[in-house]
Amino acid sequence: MPVNVSVVIPTLNEEAHLGGLLSDLCAQTLPADEVFVVDAGSVDDTVSVARGFPFVTLLAGRPPVAEGRNLGGFAASGEVVVFLDADVRLEEDFLEGLLGEFEARELDVACPRYVPQDGSTPTIRALHAFFNALFLASQHVLPSGAGHCIVVRGDVFREDRGFDPNLKFDDIELVRRLSRGRSFGMVSETVYVSDRRYRKYGVARTFSRHLLMGVFFALGKFEWANHFDYEFGKHGN
Repeated sequence: MPVNVSVVIPTLNEEAHLGGLLSDLCAQTLPADEVFVVDAGSVDDTVSVARGFPFVTLLAGRPPVAEGRNLGGFAASGEVVVFLDADVRLEEDFLEGLLGEFEARELDVACPRYVPQDGSTPTIRALHAFFNALFLASQHVLPSGAGHCIVVRGDVFREDRGFDPNLKFDDIELVRRLSRGRSFGMVSETVYVSDRRYRKYGVARTFSRHLLMGVFFALGKFEWANHFDYEFGKHGN
């Protein structure tokens, strides 16, 4: 039985990346029923890029990123809501494969594999492979994922309070919270992610931060990670 799917994309100064993702959504073998771009006050041409795609519903949001995710998520009517970062890329059968597995496994919350886009170094690829393996191994004990792509059953999200705007890492906290007493799984589909934070902060520094934050998250101390310099819209392009 086909399901309605909504896509939510929060943005802040993403003119260099948003068009690529929206073009990927345009080319899907199973198109989304609605796509929301929630802009948090971009000063570049992000809004103009979004307006260039007729299927996009543009919403005016505000920082932090959790606010944009919530605005789009609560406006969405889909039976499944897919939250995407603006700098990811998708294969043309991404939504079809994602929804097929999501429904077949009767999941409530899911995250895909996160793989660096073309041009990333072997070291960055190896680090992503490490985290993917870690997420997969711990999925039944400590459900984890990243805001690059989070998939949630619509009624599960809309009956909850949504992403926590008081946390920088609202994404993993939402995954952990909504998965309690529900079905979470890592799915086999791939989202291609940007390596720009690795390039900005350096590979060793970024990896060590992620490891330390992993300890915080395992302990349920999501607020401890607020001390890290990791702001929405503060990265380089």
